[in-house]
Amino acid sequence: MHYYKRNLGDYAKKAGRLTMLEHGAYNQLLDAIYDREEFPTLEEALDWTWARDEAEITAVKFVLSKFFEAQEDGRYVQNRIKEELEAYKSKAEINARIAKEREEKRKNGKRSTNDSSPNVHETCKKEHEASPNHKPLTNNHKPLTSIDISEEESSQANAKPKTPRITKKQAAINELVSLGLDVKFAQPIIEKRNGKAFSDVAIDEIKEQASLVQLTVIEALEFAAKQDWGSFRADWYQNRVKQQAHQPVVQQTISEQAKWDDFLKGGSNFRDITPKKLLAIDEVGHA
Repeated sequence: MHYYKRNLGDYAKKAGRLTMLEHGAYNQLLDAIYDREEFPTLEEALDWTWARDEAEITAVKFVLSKFFEAQEDGRYVQNRIKEELEAYKSKAEINARIAKEREEKRKNGKRSTNDSSPNVHETCKKEHEASPNHKPLTNNHKPLTSIDISEEESSQANAKPKTPRITKKQAAINELVSLGLDVKFAQPIIEKRNGKAFSDVAIDEIKEQASLVQLTVIEALEFAAKQDWGSFRADWYQNRVKQQAHQPVVQQTISEQAKWDDFLKGGSNFRDITPKKLLAIDEVGHA
C-alpha cells in the first residue's frame, strides 16, 4: 500500500498535543505500517522508525501506548488502520480476480477464433459436400423477421437493470438521513458543504456542541439547515438566538420613530385634538 488518506482535522484533534519528536515518531510509524501492511511489535516499531537515542525510543513507546493497543502476540494494533488495510486488501483481491478472469476470457476467445477458422482444404471439401438438409429452405413457414424480434426481446428480458450510480453528494445526504434527519434539512447542509460528507469525528463534535445548549444532534442539524449553515456550534447558536430575540424590539423602536417623524411632518395619520377658541358673533340691531 503505497499511499493512504489522511484527515488533517482528525489528526490535529487526536495528536495535536504531541511534541515535535513524538509527531515524527508517529508519522514514521504510520508510513511504515501502511507500506508493510502489518502492525509491529515494540522491537519492530523501533527498527521501522530508526529510533536510536533514549529520547527517540521514549517517543516511539509513548506513541504506541497512546494510539495503539497491545495484542497477545506482542503487536500493537490500531483499529482504524486495521479496517483500512482490510478494505484495501479486499479490493485488491477483487481487482486481481477480475483481471485474471478478463485475461482468461480474452485467451479463450482468441483460441476459439483460431479453431473455428477453416483452412483452404477444408473450405473446398465443404463446398463439394451435399447439404445434410434435404428439405428446401423455404419449408420454414416462419418469417425471419419474427425470429429476429423474438431473439431481441429475449435478450432485453434477460438483461439486468443497471444500478443507478450514487454520487458523493447523495451519499453524504443519505448518511445524515440515516441518523434520523429529514432529507429537506440534510440536503441544504450538504450543499452548503459543497457535497462534502461529515466524518465520524465531525458528527461527534456536533453532538458535543449540541449538548452544550441542551439540543439533540437532530435538533442542532435542523437549526443549522434553517440558518444556511454547513455545520453547528454552540456559540453560533447562542449568538443567533440573541439576534432573533433582539430583532422585534429593534423593529418596534423603528416603527415608533417613524410615526413620530410622520407627526412632525404633519402626516394625515394624526388628528389635532387641542381645544379651539370659539369666536363670539355680536348681533347687529336695527335702527
